[in-house]
Amino acid sequence: MKTIRKTLAFLILISFSSTAQENDFQIWNTLNFKKKIDKSFSTDFKYGLRYRENASIVSNQFFDIRLKYRQNKRWSYALGYRSILDYSISSDIENKSRLYFDAYYSKKIKRYFVDVRNRILNQSNFSSSKQVFRQKFKLSYNIRKTKLEPSIAIEMFYDLDDAFYKIRNTLALSYPLHKKIDFSLVLKTENQFNANQPITLYIFEPKISYRF
Repeated sequence: MKTIRKTLAFLILISFSSTAQENDFQIWNTLNFKKKIDKSFSTDFKYGLRYRENASIVSNQFFDIRLKYRQNKRWSYALGYRSILDYSISSDIENKSRLYFDAYYSKKIKRYFVDVRNRILNQSNFSSSKQVFRQKFKLSYNIRKTKLEPSIAIEMFYDLDDAFYKIRNTLALSYPLHKKIDFSLVLKTENQFNANQPITLYIFEPKISYRF
């Protein structure tokens, strides 16, 4: 466990040390609806509305649907589709589609939960497409005698036709409002690499999840 914590801390430190030339504060609002089909299969629907330019204008909104298969207590797999509406500063809209496949590995170590997600995706619009590999490491902790669950995560983005280009750091605090409703407050940073004008994003994300 000490090795895992040290590795996550090292990767986060590297991402914060990048020399970004531009900064932006964004707000990402997320609603997630989950439905368990049986012991192995579940599905969820997610809606997101995001603001950029210091949270002053709409950046994009998306609709996401995913089917997840739980092989055992360690391994799970998912197939998902996301429809994205990207808004320019002049409010022009660009439609994008994303198809993705996830492989999850989870392990409990005492009161810690370790989750690894590997995602490969294809994102396209009317004129082009790109393939991206994303790898996310998450560490959460079950605090004694409280329903609060803090977590940290780091995710790395690789353009399969180019190179590594982004790191996303996440600090979250979750709390069950009801036996079927979870509320999370999430802080994120995104650091770009291998770009002429790299951008650092500071993101605040309130998130609600509802289980049917």
